[in-house]
Amino acid sequence: MKKFALVTLASLLFSAFTSQAGVNEDSTKSGKLTISGYVDVYYQYNLNNPTPEVGLFQPTSTGDGIENVGRIFDVKNNQFSLGLAQTKFAYTTDKSEVVVDLTYGPNSILGNFGNVAGGNDLMIKQAYMSYMFTDKLNVTVGQFGTHVGYELIDAPLNYNYSLSYLFGNGPFYHTGAKASYAISESFGIMAGVVNGWDAMFDFNGTKSAIAQIYVAPTDGFNIYVNYIGGDERNGWSFPTLGNPSAKTGANTKTVTHLFDLTTTYQLTDAFKLGLNAAYGFGNNLKVDAADLEDGLSKATWGGAALYADYRFSDFFGLGLRAEHFNDKDAVRFISGAMGQGVTMNAFTLTGDLKFMDGHFNLKPEFRIDVATVNDKTVGIVGTQTENKGFTKNPGGEATTTNVQPTIGMAAIYAF
Repeated sequence: MKKFALVTLASLLFSAFTSQAGVNEDSTKSGKLTISGYVDVYYQYNLNNPTPEVGLFQPTSTGDGIENVGRIFDVKNNQFSLGLAQTKFAYTTDKSEVVVDLTYGPNSILGNFGNVAGGNDLMIKQAYMSYMFTDKLNVTVGQFGTHVGYELIDAPLNYNYSLSYLFGNGPFYHTGAKASYAISESFGIMAGVVNGWDAMFDFNGTKSAIAQIYVAPTDGFNIYVNYIGGDERNGWSFPTLGNPSAKTGANTKTVTHLFDLTTTYQLTDAFKLGLNAAYGFGNNLKVDAADLEDGLSKATWGGAALYADYRFSDFFGLGLRAEHFNDKDAVRFISGAMGQGVTMNAFTLTGDLKFMDGHFNLKPEFRIDVATVNDKTVGIVGTQTENKGFTKNPGGEATTTNVQPTIGMAAIYAF
């Protein structure tokens, strides 16, 4: 996304102050303040015609007004909906960078839910500082976007407007410290320690480790192997199946590991392929009917998504995403929305119409989600009632279905 330098009275005062304070003159000469951001709005129609929901967040069970079930940000049906308004401030020198990335709107609340509710913290998408100790070593501290996954929260940086289940059921951001080391132009590593997943503060007094290996085998081909792991119990407790009034899990370690592979290959100037695959597992993540002593057991989840983008002209392109996501053990967000464990296949076709040299984009999109529900999934207080995940044609005689087709259009303006 192109950025424009903006000289303001504040930056002039800052430069004057730092010079008077004895800051090295060479470090301020190369400093530059840039401001960038975007606004996105979408309209989407769910062909199942679900009843519009009153309120911001989706309910967590079917039959009570869910709109686009399991989706991450494009949750509203048959409405013109504001997605996210972003403003990013970055001050950079030849060795350092300070970033304050602020967001507003419904998707800001959904994307930053782990920040403190009810305060201005919910506006902070990223707030970090980084310093180049050498030409190869960079250290970053603060709240920063996750290294895991193919997609990003920022709508202008994704080809498809709606987000994948892989992205939506993984971390969005972390708070902590990380160090990146570029061994060569085609090989690099990163490691760090963070408070956990999607959290400004540490809920349980334990930290998670993050890591990344970057390899570029040839021009246009990039490979990222990502990891995060740690105790993510977040202070939760679960009622046991045999005695719902008895709580377990509050003091039980729920050690979670997530491995992620992300690749992109620019075959030609017009054709790009991408792949994202992830596998997560952990202990004490779910209620287990076979173990009534502590009610908790191991669980796994994961999936893969294939991306193919073709640019027919500077004005028009098409992108296809085919995805498989498995959460049959019911430990991720998608199963909370469905009410029980689910395996999801999703196919998304997105058009990209560029105006104003790409600053203004229209993205028509058709998506179909196909769910296979695990009827034997055990919930926190017992077996969930059987359902097919999606509600169809409420208002008359409501039925359930395994298919959720949607069609819509998004408008994105980036500056």
